[in-house]
Amino acid sequence: MTAPPAHVRRPGTLGRLARWLVPGVRRVHNQVAPYAAQWDHANAAAAGATGPLLVVLGDSTAQGVGAPSYDQGWVGQLRARLGGDWRVLNWSRSGARVQDVLVDQLPRLAALDVQPELVTVAIGANDIYKTPLDELIAGLRRLIELLPKGAVIATIPQGLRPRKAVAANAVIEAEATRAGLRVADVWAHTGPPWRGKFAEDNFHPAAPGYADWAAAFAEALSLG
Repeated sequence: MTAPPAHVRRPGTLGRLARWLVPGVRRVHNQVAPYAAQWDHANAAAAGATGPLLVVLGDSTAQGVGAPSYDQGWVGQLRARLGGDWRVLNWSRSGARVQDVLVDQLPRLAALDVQPELVTVAIGANDIYKTPLDELIAGLRRLIELLPKGAVIATIPQGLRPRKAVAANAVIEAEATRAGLRVADVWAHTGPPWRGKFAEDNFHPAAPGYADWAAAFAEALSLG
């Protein structure tokens, strides 16, 4: 998940139940399983192909949920910017938090028998509402410690609880570079105006919103 527009407020329990009655929310949620299956199919094809390898870790934003197709999220748009014959292993999962990357996704990276040319991770948006700040910061520090040199880690986007996001982003910005990582400043690329940037659930980005995410990663990689 990612940042909602400023006018969207996190509802209470009854509000959350009501949101599922909104057709747009259901339609976006119904992308989750098909997009995961399509990425799994694409991963299998990438594993048997040749070319530089991009490994993607993270949550539903890396899955492209909210975009018209799984490969029109920021990952697909970044691959287009990279050009050439880049192949992608996308191990992100919808709903993932920092701890899920540490426990489930990073071990898959460590088990690879080839060295990827690029590793990216965008995580933390789901933690903003569900993980205490001290636990989130500890998890981010552990993630920064374990990511390979040269990997790109994203900041948390705008629109969520700003004080908590700013505190978490300060850790990413201060410590990732010292650890030899690159920072994709998604926060800086996701401010208003938001018109047209969000999917029907007013929570996940639409393809134009994901273009902002892709631009943040491209900037971190010094792509033209």
